[in-house]
Amino acid sequence: MTYPYDPNNPYYQAPSPYGTGYPQLPRNNGMAIASMCVSLAAIFTCYGALLVGPIGAILGHVSMREINRDPQAYTNRSMALTGIIVGWSLFAVWALLITFVVLAATGVLGPALQGEFDS
Repeated sequence: MTYPYDPNNPYYQAPSPYGTGYPQLPRNNGMAIASMCVSLAAIFTCYGALLVGPIGAILGHVSMREINRDPQAYTNRSMALTGIIVGWSLFAVWALLITFVVLAATGVLGPALQGEFDS
């Protein structure tokens, strides 16, 4: 009986001095995918965008840090960037809209706008 790594075995091949296998291909960062999905889901949650938008943006920032740490390992930098931009923009739009409504309802912006809320 011959062993698989026996040099006397005619089917034995010596290991290659140049390394074995194929080079590792870049993969997707799961947190970048989650960032984009959560931020895009915030579009459809209306007031939830105040809570869900920053979560997607923060996930995007964390994944961008991982991608920047090892750029050859990950390929989806654009997904992380999409999550950051969409998350913070939705948060800003809804925060400004709610601030405007509160200021208009309290009369800070003028009595004409406050009259619209009273009726």
